[in-house]
Amino acid sequence: MGLPKIIFNIATTGLGLLVADIQKTPGLVISGVTVATKITLGQSVQLFSLQDAADKGITAAENPFAYKHVKAFYDYAGNGAELWIMLVSDATTMENMADKTQAYAKKLLGDANGAIRVLGIIKKSLGSETVSAGLDADVDKAVIKAQALAEEAEANYFPIRVVISGNGFSGNPSELKDYKTTDFNKVSLLLSNTDGAQEASIGLALGRLASTPAQRNIGRVKDGPVENTAAYFTNGGTVQSLSSAWDTIHDKGYIILRNFAGRSGFYFSDDPTLTKANDDFRSLANGFVMDKALMIAYSSLIENLGDEVPVTDEGSIHPAIIKSWQNEVESQLDGLMVQRGELSNAKVYIDERQDVLTTGNMNVAIQLLPVGYAKYFTVNIGFTTQIN
Repeated sequence: MGLPKIIFNIATTGLGLLVADIQKTPGLVISGVTVATKITLGQSVQLFSLQDAADKGITAAENPFAYKHVKAFYDYAGNGAELWIMLVSDATTMENMADKTQAYAKKLLGDANGAIRVLGIIKKSLGSETVSAGLDADVDKAVIKAQALAEEAEANYFPIRVVISGNGFSGNPSELKDYKTTDFNKVSLLLSNTDGAQEASIGLALGRLASTPAQRNIGRVKDGPVENTAAYFTNGGTVQSLSSAWDTIHDKGYIILRNFAGRSGFYFSDDPTLTKANDDFRSLANGFVMDKALMIAYSSLIENLGDEVPVTDEGSIHPAIIKSWQNEVESQLDGLMVQRGELSNAKVYIDERQDVLTTGNMNVAIQLLPVGYAKYFTVNIGFTTQIN
């Protein structure tokens, strides 16, 4: 013990400080080529600027396809935004990119150590693709794999949402698969771009998502247009050429670019996921909010895993412990989400009468009240002879 002395044990959590904020950090798996001494196919790379990308061989000369999407990302999100990227060969399908059993998206997520919250999947069209249900047949296969990948990621405490390029649109909206009859609520499909290519503007979409808070709809008009000049479908036709079919395409679950009368520029239409209308996670925004709340609760509760839990004479958990745990999670949700407008309210409840001595199990109930969205306005307007 040494000489007699006074020892101070200084608490480190008394102020109830907030944990680090959880951002929508994006990842991108995209067609490209190896550049000697700079980047190799299948390598996970962390970027913070377009110059970072250039230093790693992602330039207009060396990797033009990947460069186009990375540039679109940084043109919108700005230097300093974090982006994880992996280049894969042109022969790699989007189905394989998203497959959790293969070392593409799965490897990128692992190499990023769970930081990625939204994943973009895009393949350069080669012109020889098979069209099915109005798109490159690879697209629907990728959707299925992406959902399975996202479900596995969530089970491992790093939830993600996936945005896939709707390559090779046939130009006929009636041929498109109706994804509002499916259950792929962690996946979205983008059907538009800004240059008339056969692939969607995934880099631009990731830039928008990375620049906005968790609850923000990608189609929020107040945030301004994402493109000033022109917008297209992935068949090369302008979005205006199918303006009469926008509702049909939207109702089948696709994200497109659109414009508004009296406003310049083009906007993302909405943020639907590929699931039914009664699914709580029919929008990307709801998904990102839940993912952030999940990770905040995880970070708050993990410190108590395996800890001793004092109990009362009746064998139930001591009320003081219950209160401290509830307050910890609630304060984090309030400070990181409610006070920032990402949630309307949050409530945590732990029943103190749980038989923790016998089962070792603790049930925690968390209620999240989301924000609402003004997506539709019905205006009754007309002349009158008298104002009431």
